Amino acid sequence: MNPDERVEPVPGPRWTRKRLVAMLIDCYGATARGAVDVDAVAQYAGVAHSTVRRWISGGKQANRRKPSIPKRRIAQLQHGPQLVEQRNQQQYHYALRALDALDDEGSILAAWRQQGWLNQHTVAVVEIKGKPWHQVIITKANRRALAELHRRATVLNSVTLPTRFHAQILAHAVMTRQQNWRVHPTPQQLPRGRTQVWIAEAPPVALRALFGRASP
Repeated sequence: MNPDERVEPVPGPRWTRKRLVAMLIDCYGATARGAVDVDAVAQYAGVAHSTVRRWISGGKQANRRKPSIPKRRIAQLQHGPQLVEQRNQQQYHYALRALDALDDEGSILAAWRQQGWLNQHTVAVVEIKGKPWHQVIITKANRRALAELHRRATVLNSVTLPTRFHAQILAHAVMTRQQNWRVHPTPQQLPRGRTQVWIAEAPPVALRALFGRASP
């Protein structure tokens, strides 16, 4: 079985209009009046402004009603552009092949050693300051890198693994598990790691147990 298939996504949130509007404001920014930036959402989704307004419109009971948005559109807003998602998937499969190569000294590339990829790496789940999101981060497991991580984020859970490739497989498993809770902020709202973020209300992640299921 492919390691990717051993990780089951957790059930996602109930997408009320109130939750959708909050997500769009958090991810795309707000207007001067504190409303959804319809222009930014429409541009990313490739739809008309009127379509976005229809998604978030509602009557007197709006906060308790389901939004008028198809599930496929919510999934589109939760994910990065197709090319970015494909690149992430390619990196995951490269990491799987690299782990197989580690069993054969002759298959280990010199560049892996030069870039420190065969050294220990830490996978951490962190709170993003000022945002209702959690993020999975890969960093080198040396003192300097870990100190920098703790300086700029609140670490909720972390595990140190033998190589960067092990870390990439675990980070991929985290996002597979949390995919129904994903968000994809604009660069203005989150400069880095925008495909590795999810709503903080999602069920917590037990990294070590998850790696046991996701590792080849």
